[in-house]
Amino acid sequence: MTATLKTTVIKEATSSTDNITLDSSGNATVGAGLNVTGASTLSSTLNVTGASTLSSTLNVTGASTLSSTLDVTGASTLSGDVSFGGAIDETVYSLTGTALDPSNGTIQYKTLSANTTLTDSIAEGEAITLMIDDGSAYTITWPTMTWVNNGGSAPTLATTVYTVVALWKVSTTLYGALVGDGS
Repeated sequence: MTATLKTTVIKEATSSTDNITLDSSGNATVGAGLNVTGASTLSSTLNVTGASTLSSTLNVTGASTLSSTLDVTGASTLSGDVSFGGAIDETVYSLTGTALDPSNGTIQYKTLSANTTLTDSIAEGEAITLMIDDGSAYTITWPTMTWVNNGGSAPTLATTVYTVVALWKVSTTLYGALVGDGS
């Protein structure tokens, strides 16, 4: 078996966790973190025990374990079974415009200051939890969507608490569900 490691910087290990180990099966273990800045492919197991940064593409076709933090700065796709052992930190976004866009954050809140028409910028497989503060009895005109509860109708907005709706897209159909309004 031939193992190839191409790098522009190699430093001397300063501790037992500051290393990369390749076993005879091609499995890689990274002791202090992994920084990937170009496209990379690993066809076996990757274990990372330190904080890691991924600023391009890393393809791993075997089992992988990440024991610390992974910061991904580009679009990412996880396929296969994915398990999270800790909390998932979602971005919370104050929606000041009208576009429902998950790239701003998967939890969004909007305070209405006038009647508002929302627009759909949700792609297939994306979702948003939207909290609406409507203290003055304004209305929302929703994009074309299928409401799966609330009698198939858009919710009536509460005027004293947040109205919370879940929005998601399957194929080209936008779906919505009233989560609650605190009443």
